[in-house]
Amino acid sequence: MVDLTGLVSLDLGKIRSAASDWDWIASRLRQSLESYTDAVTAPLKAGAHWSGDDATEASRTCEGIGLDLDAVAKEANGVKDFLDDIVDGTGDGFRSLAELQRQATELQQQAIGEGFSVKGDGSVAWVVIRAPGPLSPEEQRTARERDDRAQQIGNQLKDVLRLATEVDGSLERGLKVLFGTEDTFRTENRDRVDRNDAGMGDGWNEAQLGLVRGYLNAQGWSDAADLLGHFLDGSGEPVEVDADRMLADMPAFRRNVDTTLAEVRKLPDGTFESSWQSSAPDTNEGDKSLNWYYALNHFQYRLVGHKEGDHVTYQVEVQKRYDWGVPSEHRRDLDKGPLHFEQADLARLNMVGMAKDFDVKGRSTTQTAG
Repeated sequence: MVDLTGLVSLDLGKIRSAASDWDWIASRLRQSLESYTDAVTAPLKAGAHWSGDDATEASRTCEGIGLDLDAVAKEANGVKDFLDDIVDGTGDGFRSLAELQRQATELQQQAIGEGFSVKGDGSVAWVVIRAPGPLSPEEQRTARERDDRAQQIGNQLKDVLRLATEVDGSLERGLKVLFGTEDTFRTENRDRVDRNDAGMGDGWNEAQLGLVRGYLNAQGWSDAADLLGHFLDGSGEPVEVDADRMLADMPAFRRNVDTTLAEVRKLPDGTFESSWQSSAPDTNEGDKSLNWYYALNHFQYRLVGHKEGDHVTYQVEVQKRYDWGVPSEHRRDLDKGPLHFEQADLARLNMVGMAKDFDVKGRSTTQTAG
């Protein structure tokens, strides 16, 4: 748990400076890649001075080095974006550590200014020196007011510290994922395929995912199991999901659609097509929501149809790219009971040809809203 002293005294300038350093590293790596491409990769691919099997292999090897440079540049840039986001709350939707620090400082000063003392956990208290004896009615009223005010400020401080602790946890997890395990940086280029790079660790991850698939089936989460199985089968073919069942299974998704429908009602009459928006199941809303959480988690949806007055006919379209996070995306690790996976390790299965990313899409039957 982040304490008040740590949050208020945190030097955010050092985090910003680290982000700037990583931005410089990413820039230099991109410059190096450009120079390497112009001086080495492009001439080899052109074949003007060297041809044959050896030249082809040399070109392939050097092109792989270029992809490595590009991947490391993406990871360096990912660290920069991640640190900026942690401090200022930009980009990926993290809460702003700078804003939380400002709120904590103001609340602490406010408490002290009103004669309270503040503890590290955000608790607020007050003490008054008086002669011994019972309190008068006026003194009792004043004490209750002081207690209420101390609790009010303390609750606000504890909320800020709780949110700061969540950001701190995101920072700890994110930095581990950003740097990844050995060789996962190569997954940054999702189009890269290197079947010769597969190793025992990849085979182990593939086997463990097979166990996860069995576990999902045993829980009755058939959509999650089927999509994972399709990833492992490696065809890469698109998969059609039942959008009607998704609407029925996920109350959170239904609410999102209803919110979008309310916006559609404000549009002029005629055909319409809403923008793609994000939705996700609420894992507290039952087993069917859990099925879609493990199947897709976040996904996109939009409404397409026709509006005439208060009468709206529409269909709901859904889409998602089924893939696993590369290090620069700093997606959270995957925990399935006793099994733990870093997402980039699973993304490697796509890179080495042991599995294949694919598109998920679906379209509901026609819905009517009067």
